[in-house]
Amino acid sequence: MIAGSDEAGKGDYFGYIVVACVCCKESILKEMSIRDSKSLSEKQIFRFEKKIKEKCVWKVFSLSPRRYNQLHKDTGGKYNLNQVLGWLHAKAIEEITKNCSPKRIIVDKFGKEDNVLRNLRKNIKKNIYFLTRGEEDAAVAAASILARAEFLRKHRYLSRKYGIEFPLGSAHVKEAAYRFIELYGKERLVEVAKVHFKITREL
Repeated sequence: MIAGSDEAGKGDYFGYIVVACVCCKESILKEMSIRDSKSLSEKQIFRFEKKIKEKCVWKVFSLSPRRYNQLHKDTGGKYNLNQVLGWLHAKAIEEITKNCSPKRIIVDKFGKEDNVLRNLRKNIKKNIYFLTRGEEDAAVAAASILARAEFLRKHRYLSRKYGIEFPLGSAHVKEAAYRFIELYGKERLVEVAKVHFKITREL
């Protein structure tokens, strides 16, 4: 058994942060022909998500924009995006090991390794490996699919709730931000966006 952990939403101005961890037999992952979510259409992502959830042990954790902004504010910005991600990765890994015993756990490397390691128990740390371009590993690719699927699902929820089509990514987002401010006020951007992004200062 192997496990992989990956995230979605890190670079998106609007939306949730999501981390997923998947534990599975390598042979099953190969049979499913798992690929990095970045190479898949939304339709393919949701199709793969269904298969992964049926055949593997998995955990998905998401953090709303409001909660993320509160964490960032309460620590004076010291609890930054990578530290939040590290905490979520560790949480997903800790939970996955309650139901699965992987011989190795591969984390997509997104920053300092200690962001993850300091939140883990000692007996789990010895099985952790950090990999740049981690999605090249099938278990991390599977985690990337679950994280992306949940991120897209939450993104659609926000768009429905506020009646605005929030763009993905961090480019071409100002029009939607201005529309939100017009309808709800700038102080409520914390409900839908990562307000420490420089885009907020430019609005």
